[in-house]
Amino acid sequence: MPKINPALAALSLRDAEDRPVLLESLWKESPAVLVFIRHYG
Repeated sequence: MPKINPALAALSLRDAEDRPVLLESLWKESPAVLVFIRHYG
């Protein structure tokens, strides 16, 4: 298992319903992939 930087685990992003989600919560049960999509419009 790769080491996870604690600073990244503490980051909070917004989900599709605009609720805050801690990155750490995404990979507690299993690996997670984070994808950023940029809107050009």
